[in-house]
Amino acid sequence: MIRIVTKARLARLAAGAKQARDRAIEVQEKADAVSSTYFRTVAELTARTVQAEEALAAYADVATALRAELDTAPALGEVVLLVRYGQPHSIHRGVHAAKARAVAEGAVPDGWRPCSGAPAASDAWATIVFIFDEATGAFMCSVAPSLPVPGGAG
Repeated sequence: MIRIVTKARLARLAAGAKQARDRAIEVQEKADAVSSTYFRTVAELTARTVQAEEALAAYADVATALRAELDTAPALGEVVLLVRYGQPHSIHRGVHAAKARAVAEGAVPDGWRPCSGAPAASDAWATIVFIFDEATGAFMCSVAPSLPVPGGAG
């Protein structure tokens, strides 16, 4: 079969081809933008995951160190957790020993008061008293501290 192509038909075919090329370029640009956003998001989430894992490891190390201090403390009586800027600092046999440690590290010796809530990250120093409860075999506290995770998921 022989087909005769006129100038008008050729012009329409050329216009259709140009329109298809323009649409392909537009779709490719949108795909590139979506792909770029995806990879940037993956990179940001990976970085946040690494930070969270590092924070978890740091808290695990602090918990292990504090547990070792607690295990060397006497089995019964009062145990005081010294907290600096909302982070566990050390464990002591009494409030006076904890305050003495804080003063030795630059804390103001006056103006201390009992901690009525979880210590804030803005509080330079705070003490939390734990009493051993023989009935449960555990240390009991009137304050349940909530320690923030630095760099944690938003």
